Amino acid sequence: MVDSGSPDDFELAARTALSGDLDDVDLDAFSVTFNLFRAYAQLQRRLEAEVYRPAGLSAAGFRILFTLRVLGELEPRQLASRSGVSTAATSGVVTTLERDALVARAPHPTDGRRQLVRLTAAGADLVVEVYRRQNELEKTLVDGVPEADRGVASAVLRRLTRRG
Repeated sequence: MVDSGSPDDFELAARTALSGDLDDVDLDAFSVTFNLFRAYAQLQRRLEAEVYRPAGLSAAGFRILFTLRVLGELEPRQLASRSGVSTAATSGVVTTLERDALVARAPHPTDGRRQLVRLTAAGADLVVEVYRRQNELEKTLVDGVPEADRGVASAVLRRLTRRG
């Protein structure tokens, strides 16, 4: 058994195991996605513990509020698509946010079968406040990473997202 105490040791152990098990494995592709997932998991854990939960929100709740703040009033299916929250989860999250008076639903102006979701004033205030806290964490996480590297990382992540 390999002691994979540090993240770098774990990645090296995984690369070694994969190269021994698979002849045609692309270890560079593995490392990119392995580290992307680890960075995402770390960020998500910290956001939930330090930013969202203290504000009484879930990650999905924040994403929905943020999406409405950026794009304005949307139909639930558009809201799900743009926020990255599943359609099924969006319904429940919107219900919770509506109960908390952070969003409101209204009939679509031209199609009574459809609804629109919008931020309330309280929701607009909360999303700005929570994003301020999120941005403090974002700054902490990238502190020490040169600006040029931040730009390269952002460009690479955008390309990966477009392929997605």
